[in-house]
Order: sequence, then structure tokens, then C-alpha cells
Amino acid sequence: MTIVSRIDSLLGRIDSRGVRLWGPGLARANFEREAPDPGRPLHLYVCFADHFEPRWRKPSLDLERQRVARWVDAYPALAQRHRDSFGRAPVRTLFFPVEEYRPEHLDAIATRVRDGLFDVEVHLHHDDDTAENLRRTLTDFARTLHDAHGLLRKNAATGAIEYAFIHGNWALDNAHPAGLYCGVPNELSVLVETGCYMDMTLPCVPSPAQARMVNTIYYAKGREGVSRGHDTGRPLRVGSQRQEGELLLVPGPLGLHWNSRAKGVVPRIEAGMLEPENPVPLADRVRAWVRYAPALPGAPNHRFIKLHAHGCNGDAPDWFLNAGGPFDQMLSILERERSDARSVFLHYVTAREMYEAIKRLEAGE
Repeated sequence: MTIVSRIDSLLGRIDSRGVRLWGPGLARANFEREAPDPGRPLHLYVCFADHFEPRWRKPSLDLERQRVARWVDAYPALAQRHRDSFGRAPVRTLFFPVEEYRPEHLDAIATRVRDGLFDVEVHLHHDDDTAENLRRTLTDFARTLHDAHGLLRKNAATGAIEYAFIHGNWALDNAHPAGLYCGVPNELSVLVETGCYMDMTLPCVPSPAQARMVNTIYYAKGREGVSRGHDTGRPLRVGSQRQEGELLLVPGPLGLHWNSRAKGVVPRIEAGMLEPENPVPLADRVRAWVRYAPALPGAPNHRFIKLHAHGCNGDAPDWFLNAGGPFDQMLSILERERSDARSVFLHYVTAREMYEAIKRLEAGE
């Protein structure tokens, strides 16, 4: 073990939440955030990005089917209890794992895509991979989703199939310091080459794969043989433009709950993950999402709230799907944020729609 790795190991034991990685980025994002114009309405775009894993903990095929069927059958009733400012029910984007593909699961999910309640994008867990194999894996899966199930979209100009991406185990661009859960430095370039239009992996605290850029919508570019290319990047702003080889990253909110402390001392972290175990009151979490949500410089009245979940795992389906349950309550709290319809507009959006809204603002529309 080198002296550098020894020091890093020691710091990891002292700072188990990785604040040394993302703390400076949080401070910088807070300092640079533009205050919204109080004379104009605030637009909140909310995307629910589900790491949808029917094979979580390798169940039987029957249990896989039950997990998918519960979401397909129960979500419409829950969604119909809620509306955004434009009368739309909350939509959910399922990032489906490449390695868990079963045609019957995608066929079932596609029925809700046609109903306008679900959308599907790409999720991948891999390890010790190569760029060549990754390129083939992503291209083949995107083609399968599009051709066999009517999912994903084609670029209007090029005709290429496009997808949004979430990296399994958080290790985007080989970001884990031990080289786990990926193996492909310069993965960002492979994603761009295979049609990825946006990554939504972050934030991932307390994973050591967390990037240094926080609460910022930005472009990052891979470099040959180099990992963690998304540690730095070029923030989007009104009037900017994507450059060749860049990938758009849209992270969820990351910050601290100063009024909710573990053991009464350490502020709890808000990382935009919807899970039953979080002890912070839902109303406090909603306020934190609005406070920390990324916005484009030049368009501070538009805030983008990407929330992530593992909807098939453990008791998560109860948390999300039961009437009167936590997710039901959380949606009601979000919708109360727009109680003055002239000052706050709530938009429930898919991952693709969030991307399109960001690009319209970037173009100055």
C-alpha cells in the first residue's frame, strides 16, 4: 500500500460520508447560486428516477414477476390521486438494468409507458469491464428496448437511438477508488458514442464514487485512460452549448439538514434518495430539495429536482404504492408548494422531459 492510499484509507475512516470530496463543491454551489426573481413564478421540475431492479437479491422468477406486476397494477391508482400545475399525474422513469433484462418485464412496463405514467431508460451494473464490451452491451440493449418494446427515442437529426443512463453501484467512469463496479476509465466517452444524452447517476453520498461537482447541471468530458472525468466540468448556462464529446450530467440535490442531526450532533445528509429508512420529516426534505435543486445560471426561477429510488427493493413498494403512505404524503406536500398557482408551477416530468426543459432554457427559449 502506497503512502497516498494509506492516507486516503485513514481519511475514509475519519470522514465516512466523503465530505472532503463534495463539501467544497457544495459550498461553491451555494455561493454561486442565483436568487430567483421574486417578481416571476418559480418552476419546479420533478423527476422520479427509479433504479428498477426486479432481480434484487436474486429472487425466484415468480417473485420477479410479482414485483413488476405490483408496480404495473398499483401505480395508476396512486398516481391518479395527484396532479401538477398542469393537471398531469406524477410520472416515473424506470432505469432498467441491462443485466436483468427479461422481455416479459419490459412488455408489462411498456403498457404503462403507453398510458403516460412510466418511461424507461438504461441502468447497468458491471465490473472489470472493457470499453469494447461496454460499447457493445449498451448499443445492443438500446436497440432491444427500441425495436422489441417500442421504448427509447431516436435522434431526429441522426436517426440514432438515444438513452439516459444511471450507473449501477454509483461507479460512473470507474469512479470507485478501488476500481470496483466498472473497470472502464473514460467511460463517459463510451456513453456519448453509444447515444447517451444525459447521465443521472449522482449524487451517491456516502459512496466514495461521489463526484466533486455538486448541485450543478454540467457538461463533462472523458479522457483516454483517465477515470472520474465528471469530477470537473462546464456548468450549463443560458446561452451555452454542448461541445463535441461532452456528456450532460443532471444530479439530484445534495446538502445538509441542520435541524435533523444523527445522535443530536451530526447534520443528516440530503441526497435525494427516496427510501423508507430516512428519518428526516418529509416536509423538511421537500424544502431541502427546493433549496439545493440545480438551476441554470441565467434562469434561476427554474429548478430541477431529480429524486432517485430503488422501487423493487425490500419494503420500498409499500412506501411508494400504499394510499396514505409516505410517497403519497410526499406528493401532497410537493403539491402544496404550488398552493399559490401564480407564484409556483410544479412540473412532473420524465427524465427525457427534464432534459428537454434544460436544453430549451440553455437555448434561451
